[in-house]
Parts: sequence; structure tokens; C-alpha cells
Amino acid sequence: MKRLLLLLMLLLLLATALSAATGNLLLDAVVFGLDVATKAGKGKVEVTFPDEEEAISIRRVSLKKMRTTFEEHDFLVLDYEQRLEIYNRLSVPVAWPIAKNVIIGFGKGSKLQRDTIGSITGIVMDSASTVAVGTGLTLIIFDAILVGILGGEENIEYDELKTTAENLLFGGLIGLGVSRVVQGIMPTVYGLRYNKVLRTGLGLAKDKSDALSPSLGFAPIPTRDGRLQWQIAARIPLQ
Repeated sequence: MKRLLLLLMLLLLLATALSAATGNLLLDAVVFGLDVATKAGKGKVEVTFPDEEEAISIRRVSLKKMRTTFEEHDFLVLDYEQRLEIYNRLSVPVAWPIAKNVIIGFGKGSKLQRDTIGSITGIVMDSASTVAVGTGLTLIIFDAILVGILGGEENIEYDELKTTAENLLFGGLIGLGVSRVVQGIMPTVYGLRYNKVLRTGLGLAKDKSDALSPSLGFAPIPTRDGRLQWQIAARIPLQ
């Protein structure tokens, strides 16, 4: 009877592992697709300033390095369309990193933002919580084997082992919940800060209202008799 119970437990663990493996494959496929969609249109930008001969390469870097880049170069001399393109390619995503940190954890969403501190924080918090949960479950199974299958008698030692296991399990679960809440906040704070620094350095308004500002341009047009006429072009927002 004891061997039969042990065999059933092993079969149950095997079935659970196979089910988890299949689910992980589907989850990995979905996560990969969302990562690709989030990174689409992102990447480094080659920029040539009017007073510089060679183009410089700009990519998504840390906040400190991004501020240094804006101190070294005046991006306001570039056309609005150029600055907007730079922002679109270098801005940090927020929605999917939040979801990835909460659902998957271990700082995966922060890593997608290239936030090193957030990524390390998520790894440390989730690892500690996972170790506590795993240790608690292991001790609970060990206690069940000693007391149940092997015919151990319940005594103070077993009670202490069970109490320790339950404390580790519940403590780890609480820690994991706190970790996911913290990881859900970190991409929001980092993403908003990063994008604000990027917009400020590029001279862009948050609501893109500066794209609708009135503008006036002049262009010379040669005539057949060799004279020049001036063409005036104006852009006036309708709202």
C-alpha cells in the first residue's frame, strides 16, 4: 500500500511537470511575440548636426548617459520631424514591461527597458521568495513522507518541522506578492522619467501639441525672364 501511494505521488509529480512544460512553451511563444512587437521600430539613430561633419549614433542608454548626450549636443537645431523620429525610436515602453514584471517577474520587464537596477532588484526579490516557497514545499512533502508513508509518529519534532515549513511557504508567498507589486511600479517610474528626459532634451511637448504650431516659410521660384519670385507657404493649425 505504501509503495502504491509513493508510485501515485511520483506519477502525479510527473504529470504536473509535463503540463507545466507544455504551458511554458505556449507562454514563451506569447512573450517572444510581445517582445518583438514592443521592440519594433526601436533602435539606434544616426544624427548629423549642422555644425558637425560626421554623424553620431544615438541609442537607448541609461538616464545619466542620456542627460550627458543632451548636454553635449543641441538637438533643438534639428527639424521637428527628426526630433520626433528620434523620440519614437529611443522612447521606453511602459505597458508591456509592467505586465512582464508582474506576470513573469525576475526583472524581465525592467530588463526590456534596459533598467539595470530594476532588473537586479526583481531578480533578487523573486529569487529569495522562490527559494523560501520551494524550501517550504520540500519540508512539507518530507514531513508528509515521514509521518504518513513511512509510518512516523506525530511528535513535537514533526510539529516543529511542519510549522517551519508552513512559515517558509506562506512567508515566501507573501514575499512573492510584494515583489510583484514592487516590480509593477518600477517600470512605470523608470519609463516615465526616461521618456520625460528624452522629450525635454529633444524639445518636444508631452501631448505633441508643438507639432501643430503655426509656421511660415519662403521659397524662391525662378521665372522665365531670369527674375526670382518668392513663394510663401504657411501652416496654421485648425484646432
